[in-house]
Amino acid sequence: MLDKLIDFILNTIEDINPIFFVKEYQEAVVLRGGKFLKVETKGPHLKIPFVDEVIKYHTVWTTLTLPAQSLVTLDGTNVVVKGMVKYRVTDIKTFVLEVYDSTDAISDICQATIKNIIMCKPWRECIDLEIDNIISKKSRVELKRWGIEISQVTLTDIAPIRTIRLINENVPNN
Repeated sequence: MLDKLIDFILNTIEDINPIFFVKEYQEAVVLRGGKFLKVETKGPHLKIPFVDEVIKYHTVWTTLTLPAQSLVTLDGTNVVVKGMVKYRVTDIKTFVLEVYDSTDAISDICQATIKNIIMCKPWRECIDLEIDNIISKKSRVELKRWGIEISQVTLTDIAPIRTIRLINENVPNN
């Protein structure tokens, strides 16, 4: 209960304060009355309390671990693939105003790209070192329109797996 009170007080102080600071590694989008006003970079800036909303976001390179996914290659090999993506925000306005959940957007696009490429290649081509570059190029094109620059998508794990299918023996025969 006390932590919620402290958060409320700190947020109120931040809303009342007419000055906000953008750090070296951030950019900020200022909304006035819910509409886009401007983009601010590092340094101190003025805002109208309770009218302007400031949304700050880190624009330096960062990484995101992609969850494992089970896929089937073109030649029928069952594989598990896990990856990592290195990215940064390049267009803060587009990123803030057109992407609801950035982590999900980046993860979903990269995983879909990995799936589409892996499922269209035989197993031997999937373990080629060039596969990372192919995935990176296609992901880069997709995410650029949302203000995100991809440096590299790397498959950290790719291995064949055995699949075990459980069949319910209690299903009535018709």
